[in-house]
Amino acid sequence: MIIKHVPMRTLRKSNVVSLVDYLTNTQGRQERVGEITVSNCHSDRPDAASLEMLNTQSLNTRAQSDKTYHLIVSFRPGERPSAETLRAIEARVCQRLGFGEHQRVSVLHHDTNNVHLHLAINKIHPTRYTLHEPYKAYRAFGELCDSLEEVFHLEQDNHQVRKTGGENRASDMERQAGTESLIGWMQRDCLGELRSAHSWSELHQVLHHHGLAIQPRGQGLVITDGQGTFVRASSVARDLSKMSLERRLGRFQPPGVVQTAKPTRRYEPKPVRSRMDTRALYERYQQDRLARAQARAVAMQVARTRKAHSIDAVKRAGQMKRDTIKLTMRGRITKKLLYAKVSQTLRSDLRQIVDRHRRDCVAITARYQRLTWADWLRQQALAGDPEALHALRAQEAARGLSGDTIVAVGTRLVNTVVGAKQDYITKQGTIIYRVGLSAVRDDGTRLQVSREVTNDGIDAALRLAVQKYGTTIAVSGSDAFKARVAQVAARSHLTIRFDDPTLEHQRQRYARDSHSPSTQETPSPLIAPSDAVVRHIAEQERKRLQIIRTPAIRRFEARDQGIVRFGSVEKVEGKYFALVHRQDELLVLSIDEATYKRLTSFTRGRTFHLNASGVIRHGRGHRR
Repeated sequence: MIIKHVPMRTLRKSNVVSLVDYLTNTQGRQERVGEITVSNCHSDRPDAASLEMLNTQSLNTRAQSDKTYHLIVSFRPGERPSAETLRAIEARVCQRLGFGEHQRVSVLHHDTNNVHLHLAINKIHPTRYTLHEPYKAYRAFGELCDSLEEVFHLEQDNHQVRKTGGENRASDMERQAGTESLIGWMQRDCLGELRSAHSWSELHQVLHHHGLAIQPRGQGLVITDGQGTFVRASSVARDLSKMSLERRLGRFQPPGVVQTAKPTRRYEPKPVRSRMDTRALYERYQQDRLARAQARAVAMQVARTRKAHSIDAVKRAGQMKRDTIKLTMRGRITKKLLYAKVSQTLRSDLRQIVDRHRRDCVAITARYQRLTWADWLRQQALAGDPEALHALRAQEAARGLSGDTIVAVGTRLVNTVVGAKQDYITKQGTIIYRVGLSAVRDDGTRLQVSREVTNDGIDAALRLAVQKYGTTIAVSGSDAFKARVAQVAARSHLTIRFDDPTLEHQRQRYARDSHSPSTQETPSPLIAPSDAVVRHIAEQERKRLQIIRTPAIRRFEARDQGIVRFGSVEKVEGKYFALVHRQDELLVLSIDEATYKRLTSFTRGRTFHLNASGVIRHGRGHRR
């Protein structure tokens, strides 16, 4: 595990309410937000707790620094600590940093390959109203991680500090944006030559060949690419600090003769190193980026023109009203009152125009938002571009799934999951599918059921593995997970074979048990209803809901198997049908008379399981 503090360097952007709102916002993704915990607040609601924290911060009027402490606790890929473990880790971390009595909101996120816990902590004490800032907290982070990994039996990580703050920020930039930073580019391309320079002239020569220059600033040295990007020399390497260079080369000397030769290389923010050629994709990205910038400029100009025309129209209308009052009204007091009313209306109209223009600018900025290379790849992959998805997975920083995983041996590939919907794609190219309460992660080689490992999720992962590669399945992880996979495969009657002989023997045993007379299931007659029946049921449902448009209703298909919610039962033309809800659709399922009578006692919204054959199973051991 790794603990990291996210400093807010611009005080005006520091707002605990905005931070909590961002952390708890699902952004339309099922896998983003997990458990939310509120500590030392009067309310258990995160929105109310954030307002309480803001009120507490307002009681400290002396502190001029950031009053909110944003902490991230990230776990290794494949690790999914329990809720009790997460609460214990959060309490120990806050106690060690001196925030044990402080108000805080913790939110667990699942939308990356690493499960991570966000902590929004109020640095103002709830009763003393003093500000607490941990002294050199980065030293405590390593000790905390070592002890927590040992206590809770977590996978060990490297916590030794080997990089400077600038190097860490550059690494974060490369990981988030997907493009090379100036520090990273220098470390990979010219650091060795800089270290081998024996004089300041040689150092300046090496820098010039790479389109760089070094110059003093403050008490140290900075390196610039001539395009407005500056980095501290000590951030590139510790032995390039001013003290180290002057110890090795003597007192700093500026470049003597002006270099006339053109640089042989220059820094450009290109994609980080990858296992595939991304030049064509990056060209598309730059064209899209240029098109977005041009469209944004045009839209902003249109908005400014509309604002100016609206202001001119309002001012002309106000002037006409004044002229009318001047010519038609008598009495000094009457005119004064009418002029005041016109001025008040004019100010109100101008405020409305300015507010509307501000909203238009926000909408334009969101519509033509400037995307980083990694975000653009993810957007294209979500739209179905396989090349962009391959580029995400080909990054050197991309890591495969680990832990409880399912993989198959073969070469056939597909892009869909039976009974699942695509929820998100991470910046490492891992596709997250929604399957009822579960989620199936696909990194291109392995499948993993994460967050609420249900039988439906395991079933969908097995079916995806069969579709993508073939029927020979390999399962990795704990013995309990393997046994559960074998049981689900047997009960779903999947045509697969496990490469592990022990696991295959378990699957065959479960399959024999499921076909025994005591546990055999009798499926409902799966007769497809006619179009007339579907139309009749849709009209009945429309009348019941009192809506104008007919709801989306279709026949039940084998791919719809899984957890569903009961809607109602219908008898049409002497035949019996059940209406069930699956996600945002209403499905019509043919049933027999006995099942019809049993389902009449069901309450609307009750959940049960349907398999591909139409077998209804609810509760433990109850089947229809």
